[in-house]
Amino acid sequence: MMVDQVSSPAQHQIEVPLGAPVLAQALRYTAMYGPKPFPEALLVYLDNGAYKILSLGEEHFGSYVSATDLSTEPRHVAFLSWPSADWGRNVASHTLTFEKDTGAFVQSLVLPGDPVPRAQHGYAAVIDTPPAELMDASWEELRAACAPMFEALREGAERANRSD
Repeated sequence: MMVDQVSSPAQHQIEVPLGAPVLAQALRYTAMYGPKPFPEALLVYLDNGAYKILSLGEEHFGSYVSATDLSTEPRHVAFLSWPSADWGRNVASHTLTFEKDTGAFVQSLVLPGDPVPRAQHGYAAVIDTPPAELMDASWEELRAACAPMFEALREGAERANRSD
């Protein structure tokens, strides 16, 4: 993967190696950032601290640091997207904290130049899709393959909302 870095007057590029997938999560948002109203997403963690996220309206890469070992489900993870069209050729910072027992997560989105973090939340579950499929498939293909997981997350979110 090549990541463009633009500087004046010449354009430069650096090569960023992608690791192998080690974990993937299906995400179901119940509160979203307005300009990105995509309730479902697939988050793929790679073994070298890179990640890939796909949804109906975005697909980009970035870096992550997890406060826990990924051999167990993540608990607190900081993400920094790489410059992409998804974020206007800029970056975005996301910090997600996952609740082990309920699968709920809270997310704080920080955008460059915006002093107000955007709060998001929802539910997540680890999926068992084969790693090769995660990197090469489109959102539509992965959404279809993970349909039962996304449906279970939607139903869980609805149950939680009714009990509040």
